[in-house]
Amino acid sequence: MNSPTKLILAVASFAIMSACQTAIPSAKAEDPTTYNYTEASRSGLKTVRPYPSPDDVCQLLRVNRAVEDLVVEDRTLIACPKHEKGALADRRRAGARVVGNSTHWVILSVKDSRLEKSSF
Repeated sequence: MNSPTKLILAVASFAIMSACQTAIPSAKAEDPTTYNYTEASRSGLKTVRPYPSPDDVCQLLRVNRAVEDLVVEDRTLIACPKHEKGALADRRRAGARVVGNSTHWVILSVKDSRLEKSSF
C-alpha cells in the first residue's frame, strides 16, 4: 500500500469511529459522577446514621467544615448518593430541599420534628 492510500484509510477509520461515539451531555451538579456506591466520607461528609430509616441509602449528616455553610435554622442536613434517583425523589417529595453537592453525594435540608439536634 502506498502512503496516500494509508492516509485515506486512516482518516476514514477515524471518521467512522468518531461517528459511533455518543455525545456526553454537560453534567449538572445533581447528575451522578459515579454509578457505584461510595462512602460519604470520600466526599468529605461525616454521617450519623441512615435516614429516614435504618435500611435507607441517604444519611443524616454531622455538621463539619464541608457543610457548615449549608446549615439553616430548624432544618437538618442529609445526603444521598447522586446516582440514587429514587431515594432523592422520595426525599424531595417528603419536603427535602437540595442545598449543595459534595462529589458523589447530593446534600439536602429536611425539617423533621423526630430529629433532635442535640443527638448529633
